[in-house]
Amino acid sequence: MTADEADTWWDEHRPDPLDVRPMDTSVETLVDVGDVLDLDALSLEEALAEAIPRFGGKTSHFGALALNEEVPNPDGFVVPVHFFDAFMEANGFWTELEGLLADPEFVADREVRREALDSLRDRIKEGAVDPDFEETLIAKLDAEYPGRRMRFRSSTNAEDIGAFNGAGLYTSKSGDPNDPEYPVLDAVRKVWASVYSDRAFEERSYYGIDHRNIGMALLVHRSFPDEDANGVAITANVFDLSGFEPSFYVNVQEGEQSVVQPEPGTTTDQFLHYFQQSGSPVVFLAHSNLVPAGETVLTPAETHALGAALQAIHQQFLGVYGGAPGAFYGMDVEFKFDSSDGGDSLLFVKQARPYPGWGAVP
Repeated sequence: MTADEADTWWDEHRPDPLDVRPMDTSVETLVDVGDVLDLDALSLEEALAEAIPRFGGKTSHFGALALNEEVPNPDGFVVPVHFFDAFMEANGFWTELEGLLADPEFVADREVRREALDSLRDRIKEGAVDPDFEETLIAKLDAEYPGRRMRFRSSTNAEDIGAFNGAGLYTSKSGDPNDPEYPVLDAVRKVWASVYSDRAFEERSYYGIDHRNIGMALLVHRSFPDEDANGVAITANVFDLSGFEPSFYVNVQEGEQSVVQPEPGTTTDQFLHYFQQSGSPVVFLAHSNLVPAGETVLTPAETHALGAALQAIHQQFLGVYGGAPGAFYGMDVEFKFDSSDGGDSLLFVKQARPYPGWGAVP
């Protein structure tokens, strides 16, 4: 097959380009998560559409959770995409990206792209950061989160947007102004650099997303270096698309062991939680081998607390992603239980996004 034949085949079989709204750099200050969405003047759907280009999909949905009194989540703030754009411009990285996109060899050869993107990321990680931004960021961390190690989480305008969730494309890093092992600016630049990870670039290209329109905001909240449990949940029964047996699917593990990419030989607690039925029964599909036989990762009280939060999230976003009556709908939720501050192990919801492939782009 010739290159022209391959291009013709690809043009006929590639998915329709996704209409991702370009980044909006109009917000030039750090914003608390509770102020990300304007639900006084707008519906949730309208507010998400307005916020995503400024704060990214992850932060915008997190901002909705922050306004839901039934959903416990960590306090935090967002570094809007404005600061990413200013950093890219000041260091000449936008010009470099334009040059790469105009280079036929870069466009045609995967290995050339991989090497060029590696080089670009390396330079971004060492790029000069505006001193005023650095001073503002450190001052906020010192004043409002003293002594806290913070997590800087990726939040682009090309993720968590219905048909394209972008899961796993970008990175998150921890930073602590008081710990030289976790420099804040290193965390910021490494997350910004992940916009041009090989996988993120290729997947955006596959869906016809213009790389020049993509900006990276940063969702910042406390880190959880020693959580009691972590997991993911879907606010629907993924084994029953008809909706006749509504439940929540939960995949949870002890400590910080990954539930998405577990170590070989490691199993997790997986169960269906029929939260709305009398007695809220739980049916286990698998058990963690990191807890003693006969025990579960979550206590009954913790399972109920999680179920209540999942129910609230499901209802909160139903009007945005629910689609036609009877259509399958669910939210993909990340959560942790943590007792590092002393006392009981408490639930923290870290993320909620439309379940992959379902719902419309706001």
